[in-house]
Amino acid sequence: MKMTETDATKRPLEIPDSFIPYLEKHRLLKLFKDMIQDLVLNMPEDHLQHMKEFLNHRRHSKKDIDKVVVLLSPELVIDRKRLIQDVKRMLGCLVITRRCVMDRYEKHEEYVPSCISLELMSAITKTMTLKPPVPEAGWLMFDHPCTIREARCLQQAGVLPTVTLVVQPPPTLAPTTPNHHTTRRGFFDQDFDGLKLAYRATLKEVNVNPDDNQEAIARACVTAIRAASSGAQGPGQGYHMVGAPSVYRVLLIGARGSGRRTQAKLAAQHFGLVYLNFETLLQEAEIRKDEIGEKLRNMGVSVQIKAEIVRRRITQRDCIDHGWVMVGYPELAIDFEFLDKMPTPANRVIILNVEYEECRARTLSRAVDWCTGEEVPLGSGPRARPLYKGRETKIDAEYDTFFAETLAELRAAAGFTVVEIDGSESIDEVQVKVQAAIMAAPTFNIEYSSQLRNVRGD
Repeated sequence: MKMTETDATKRPLEIPDSFIPYLEKHRLLKLFKDMIQDLVLNMPEDHLQHMKEFLNHRRHSKKDIDKVVVLLSPELVIDRKRLIQDVKRMLGCLVITRRCVMDRYEKHEEYVPSCISLELMSAITKTMTLKPPVPEAGWLMFDHPCTIREARCLQQAGVLPTVTLVVQPPPTLAPTTPNHHTTRRGFFDQDFDGLKLAYRATLKEVNVNPDDNQEAIARACVTAIRAASSGAQGPGQGYHMVGAPSVYRVLLIGARGSGRRTQAKLAAQHFGLVYLNFETLLQEAEIRKDEIGEKLRNMGVSVQIKAEIVRRRITQRDCIDHGWVMVGYPELAIDFEFLDKMPTPANRVIILNVEYEECRARTLSRAVDWCTGEEVPLGSGPRARPLYKGRETKIDAEYDTFFAETLAELRAAAGFTVVEIDGSESIDEVQVKVQAAIMAAPTFNIEYSSQLRNVRGD
């Protein structure tokens, strides 16, 4: 690929559309973002040398190092020290305990007896995590931090775990007697519930049976750490599973009334994606004073114009940086052909399956507030007017075409990696499956928990 297409004198610099598939295939965009994040958190004096070490580490390692904070429930009665030693042996990382931090804290020149400085403790902890060979081997933090304030200071200092492992006993069958008073804690005792709140973004809970042998408990903890560490966590993002792309581009296909818009909005909110409704894009394009708007007003909608509208929107900066989830497009099998030729095609295709009768009932039960224009449940008030009153014949014709012809064509055009979900369940249950389908690698069948054969992830 020729890199001479960019002009370094122009500000701000823009990545040509032809570069994007290559950058995403080799995850270069994510690499640049991780490098910038690493520079901001560590604030090295020699930025160039730090970037070289960062790239050298990525070249020799296939995954990010493990940075684990372990929270053990006070109700769990097991040999804690042996558990940490077994996990350390399986992961190959180094252990940082509160006693290790306090030993260095008490020897520091700024140490003042009978006065605890959380900022100094955080700085010492950060120094321990950056001292070789910890950056190469990873670290496992045990019995530290102990309070929410200490956790916040560590986070501000840049000591951020990739996984916060919560080890607790299985939930009881009957609720315990409520006690509104917390038990008395010492300086080395952790605020278990408070730390779970502080590290909720990287939380991974494991329920272990104290009657199990120590080796089985350690294996369960290591399995949970590796499962949670298999991807990266970004702002407003869910966990990216192994093989999943760094930016999600999702097509949510379904009949009118299948809940596609509701599920798309929830998924966009969860993963920080841009929500795109093709009907809205079409209306906006029709009123714009440009070439596409003129064609729409003069010649109507065609397959090529629809593709151009979609291409223009998904190649904008917000969609490229954050990803997107779209409903209402493709409408036909030929739309997939145009979509695949775009610089940033979809890498997730999800179909919501809902029966004909249920879709029709959902659609005809919709109403709109004639005063505010917002969609409301039918019969919710005197201002609620049926949204599709007098259009039942048109709706029935649309459903007949979709379920008899269009759905089968879209399934065939979507290929082997399409995921089909039962959309007749509750909104929360469907959303969980949608999120799982988005996070799963494209070569992974979430229904049978197995890899698909003869399919490439890239």
